[in-house]
Amino acid sequence: MNQRQKNITLLIILGTLVATSLILAFSRPGHFNTLGDKNIFSLQDTAAVDLITIKSREREVQLKKQEGLWILNDSLMAEQNIVRVLLSILRDVEVMRKVPKTQAEAMAGRLTGEGSLIRIYHHGSLVKSFYALGNDTKTLSYFMPENSQNPMVVHIPGYQSYVAGIFEIPPNDWRDRHILSTNYRTLQSLKVTYAQYPEHSFEIVSGFNIPVVRDVTPLDTAKMMSYIEQFNYLQTDRYIDHGQYEKYDSLLQTPYTVSIAVKDIDEKNTKTLLFFPLLKNDPMMLALI
Repeated sequence: MNQRQKNITLLIILGTLVATSLILAFSRPGHFNTLGDKNIFSLQDTAAVDLITIKSREREVQLKKQEGLWILNDSLMAEQNIVRVLLSILRDVEVMRKVPKTQAEAMAGRLTGEGSLIRIYHHGSLVKSFYALGNDTKTLSYFMPENSQNPMVVHIPGYQSYVAGIFEIPPNDWRDRHILSTNYRTLQSLKVTYAQYPEHSFEIVSGFNIPVVRDVTPLDTAKMMSYIEQFNYLQTDRYIDHGQYEKYDSLLQTPYTVSIAVKDIDEKNTKTLLFFPLLKNDPMMLALI
């Protein structure tokens, strides 16, 4: 066989292999193509979402949109900024690759057993449902459609982010951290009581034009207004449950050191806060509403 005949034969073989590959690619049932299906978990219209549930063995979170605001577990105001981050993740998340076949079965079992089941609704209709779980080092995130055994590695393009982490947030951390909001126009009284040093206690009460400090003359008005301003948007760092930290449960059994009682025209801003002593090597101060 001369060289020309050999070249023709090779071209025929190559053409046959290419044709066979194309036939297999288009005829294989249920074949997953990373590039073609990279957006199977993402939501194009996050504004239409009005209910998100996150359920795992450790926690259960329900976020429901009511009159433009997100409510946590039907009873508490949710932290709106965290919900916005969640919606952004749901919009931008993409599949990076499938989990290799040799690991897929084990990972599918972990996702259903240890992961969080996320269900997303619009007007009562289920839009998306999938499991989410991270690896032990919190560097990879795995998603898997509900009622599927095909786990996938996901990411947000352009960001080194641990996508699954947002589904591991405990219920308390979804709560709105805003405690109260008052200002000199709506404030009726603000009473600060020092348990061990009562002589330093004082009370600010509403006056004719601006508040005044009871029994204090002359009054440094600028300093008083600056003090009231601290309560314009008072937030907590985080909420904790009884039994969550033994050291704080024990601290609650001791006398408080400072009491701040706020009375506002708006009843939801009328609250009393009790503050407890700082624990050694603990930068956080425990307070009870």
